[in-house]
This record gives sequence, C-alpha cells and structure tokens, in this order.
Amino acid sequence: MTKYLEQVMHQSIIERPYDSVEKLPLGCRNAFQLTIIQIQEQEILLAAPIDTMNLTELRKMRIQLERYTGHQCAFYLKKANWYSVPKMVEEGIPFIWENHQIYLPFIGLLLKKNEQRTPKSCFVISFLTQKLLLRALYENWKDVSAVRAAEKLGVSRMSVTRCFDEIQALGMTFLKMNGRSRRFFAIDDKKAMWEEMRPFLRNPIIREFRLERKPNAEMVLSGISALAEYSMLGEDSYVTYAVGKNQVKALDLKSIREITRNEEPICIVQEVGYILPFKNENIVDPLSLTLMLSDEELKDPRVESCMNEMLEEFVW
Repeated sequence: MTKYLEQVMHQSIIERPYDSVEKLPLGCRNAFQLTIIQIQEQEILLAAPIDTMNLTELRKMRIQLERYTGHQCAFYLKKANWYSVPKMVEEGIPFIWENHQIYLPFIGLLLKKNEQRTPKSCFVISFLTQKLLLRALYENWKDVSAVRAAEKLGVSRMSVTRCFDEIQALGMTFLKMNGRSRRFFAIDDKKAMWEEMRPFLRNPIIREFRLERKPNAEMVLSGISALAEYSMLGEDSYVTYAVGKNQVKALDLKSIREITRNEEPICIVQEVGYILPFKNENIVDPLSLTLMLSDEELKDPRVESCMNEMLEEFVW
C-alpha cells in the first residue's frame, strides 16, 4: 500500500498496523485489513476490504470504523467500478483505488490516472436486464461473456452490452474484467445474490386485464395461481395468467370485455415485461412471482408462508 502512495504522492508514508481491533464490531474486524498511515503529519485509518464490497456496504462500514476508532477512514480498493468511484467522490467518501485514483478530501487530495468512460446513469432497470440477472442467478453463471449471455437469452450482443452497462451503472458487483472484456459471475449463495439485486428490481406487471372469458390460447400461470402450483396454497376462484407484450395483440385482449373491480372476473391476464421459462415452462419463475404479488396479497400469512416455502424448495 505505502509503496503505491509514496510513488504517486512523492513523500514518505509511515505505516503501522491498527492494534485495537477489539474495539470494533465483529462485522468490521473480519471484513478489512486495517492499517494506520501517517501522511503530512495526519494519521489515517486505511481499510482494505478482504472481499469485494458494494457502495452501500462501504457507506455503512465507514461510519462504524470512524466511530469506533476515532480516525478518519479511507478505503484501499484493489478493484472498483466506474459507477461507484464518482459516487464516492460526490459523497465525500475517501478512498485509494490502486493504480487508478486517490481521493483524500481531508487533506485536499484528488489524483486520477487511467481515466475510462463512465457508464450512463441508470435510474430504472430494463426488463431485459432484470431477466438476465434472474436467469444468471438460477443457472449460476460463471465467467459468462456478453456473446454467451446473448446466446442464452436469444438476443443480440448489443442488447446484452446495454444490460452489462446498466448492471455496472447501478453498482452491482457481478461483472469482472478479463482483459477488455466484461464477464458475468454469479454469487454462489443465491440468497446473497438476490439481496444485492433486489433493491434495483421492479414489478414485471405492466397492466392487467380482468376478463369475462378466457382467451382461447395457452398462457403461463401467474399471481396466486402460480403460487398455488408451487405450494399447497388454495387457488383463487379465478385463474391469473401472464403474457408478453407481443401476445396482447395476438390474443386480441382489448376486444374482450373487462369486468369492473367490484365484480369477479373469469380470469385475469397480466401483461408483463418479460417471461422467464422455469421448470415445465407453464408458470412464471419464483423470483419474478415474488415481485408480482401485491402488498395486500403478501399481508396474508398463508401467502407469505407458501412464498417462503416455494423459494426454499425451488430457488435457494
């Protein structure tokens, strides 16, 4: 660490181990290699993450490290992405990105090297990117290139490149560089991967049709009907289906009379942003289903119990 700092800053750096680890919460003790460095007569706690951390984790850890040690804290990063680095500068989070950039605002220092393009900001995830993330989780993608991902999803390489740009811009940690190529690496712990991506995902349902008759076509089960297939939950008095945007026109759903909210339909057809084949392919995938269920449905203890049962059996 000090070798890189001395080379870039052209001054002597004094380094010593942080020797009061017992003061720290357990989560901090094992998460970092901690060092005290002295720069310009100022002592700084340098925290090098043992494993890759996302921006949310770094924010929380910085607060704890500074509170319990009494030192200004800077992160020493061997890996970072071009989304999180500008955000850290914007939020005043000190860091040293090895061989790339140094940001130590408490001594007025910002040095850059090897500047690359910054991905465009992404505020709403696309349905294709969401589909890619979920499929990668189910299939535990390892070292999957944009070309291979495009083959798996049946889309163009350019479409997957845009998905990778979104994933990078949102600060998720699933992409790694192999030379100039980005590769997708799923987390082995599916629950941990789901927890990282969940805040960025959205409800796949675009709109619903409450119909007086069922269209004469095969459709994928959705909603409570899908959960009933995955578990022992009893079905609703009507069936819920999901269709893609192209099927709405093909089934001529707009020509079928819709039932008002105070009446019970024969079936509900949900137009969704994507359909991800799962198991026997006549039912929406479990994780998309959890995103589709309404708050009212999730308040039912039976629904919540069956949903957890479904995830344990079919996903985790």
